[in-house]
Amino acid sequence: MERKSGPPPETKQITNEIWEIPTSYKEGMNVPARIYASRKLLNAMDEGVFNQVTNVACLPGILKYALCMPDGHILAS
Repeated sequence: MERKSGPPPETKQITNEIWEIPTSYKEGMNVPARIYASRKLLNAMDEGVFNQVTNVACLPGILKYALCMPDGHILAS
């Protein structure tokens, strides 16, 4: 099964290399998720990356943002 790639439609561009998924994307998100990547790299990331960073945004005690660096990836099992 091929994994879907590219960010969720709710993703907003903050700067040329910073992208934000708002707390409205997933129930329970305490902070927005921020991804540091070029547009090309962002579009190549699979859905697991976005799921992982938005899950981190749901953790209790997290402050300001959940961050994903440009090397964010998921390994298929």
